[in-house]
Amino acid sequence: MKSANRKQAVTLLCLLLWAASNPVVAGCYDKREPGIDWSGCKKTNKMLGESDFSRSRFDNANFSLSSLDGSNFKGASLVKTNMTRATARRSRFEDADLTKSVGYRAVFDEAILKKSLLTKSEYFRASFRAARISDTDWSKSELGRTDFSEARMEDVSFQFTNLSRVIFSGAELKNVNFKGAYTYLTHFENVDLRKVKNLSQLQLDLSCGDAQTRLPKGRWLPDTWPCEE
Repeated sequence: MKSANRKQAVTLLCLLLWAASNPVVAGCYDKREPGIDWSGCKKTNKMLGESDFSRSRFDNANFSLSSLDGSNFKGASLVKTNMTRATARRSRFEDADLTKSVGYRAVFDEAILKKSLLTKSEYFRASFRAARISDTDWSKSELGRTDFSEARMEDVSFQFTNLSRVIFSGAELKNVNFKGAYTYLTHFENVDLRKVKNLSQLQLDLSCGDAQTRLPKGRWLPDTWPCEE
């Protein structure tokens, strides 16, 4: 009997030591808090705004149709997360990993994206109006018809990204890399392009601009500007 009790005590002690040395992995129904793990969880059509999701993990989670407005995703992992038609207005994505995430018609107006990864992501027809985006890798992605009007971008990479019919009208672009990007009917009306990188004449010829568009050194006004779809 004493031997059995001793074994139970040792087992309990081992479990307590393991719990103390390992982070708690939250289940899909655990409350919102920093550091939770909702990987693979279905959180569709939920009101999740004004949440602190810093250092949390949402890989392969489904946030479609949910409200994430005003939330903090600093240091969060959202790899392959589905944010179709979700809203994240004024939310913060600093040091966040959104690799291969999907956000068809999602709304990120006035959001902050800083030092984040969005490589191979898909945000077709999404809105990032007046967003502040810096030190962010958005290469090899699908962004057709996305709205970046009035956004402020610095040190952003759109290398080999589909930017067809994307709206940059009124945006502030600095050290934005367009190497290999597809710019068919991309809207550069009222945009200063003199500080962007690797924007070729062919890319400009495919795009749209107006008299307020400022061109990089060595580039000239295309005969097709202004253009209509």
